[in-house]
Amino acid sequence: MTTQPKKLKFNAEGYATIGRLSMTIAKAMRRKSASIRMHRNYLKHIEINHKVELSSIGFDAETFVTLVVKNFNQIRVGSGNSLLLIIYNGKPKVTAIELAYSPKSTFYEVKTATIMSKERLKNKAVLWVK
Repeated sequence: MTTQPKKLKFNAEGYATIGRLSMTIAKAMRRKSASIRMHRNYLKHIEINHKVELSSIGFDAETFVTLVVKNFNQIRVGSGNSLLLIIYNGKPKVTAIELAYSPKSTFYEVKTATIMSKERLKNKAVLWVK
């Protein structure tokens, strides 16, 4: 039996902390260790734009993002200076969330979450593997 993650609690600025990029992982990638947060507006974006694909695998946006942050086993370069946290299990599709880091904000922010084909990852450099 699996337990459902706790509902996110958003602060006054609209952010919820959902995890942390550990010092060990950050050091291996030559990035900063910092908390992973999500703004309620990005949660809405995921709910609106990715609802069909996420519900097809039995998840709502909040549960999906929390699951990936807690269980990712691969990190790749995303678009620009973003990171892709990925749960890779050898199947044709992977689950991924995109994180952006801003030196001003000092945390990684979830920008989007999706299910993508392994083919889309071919040109994305691997930064870390569990």
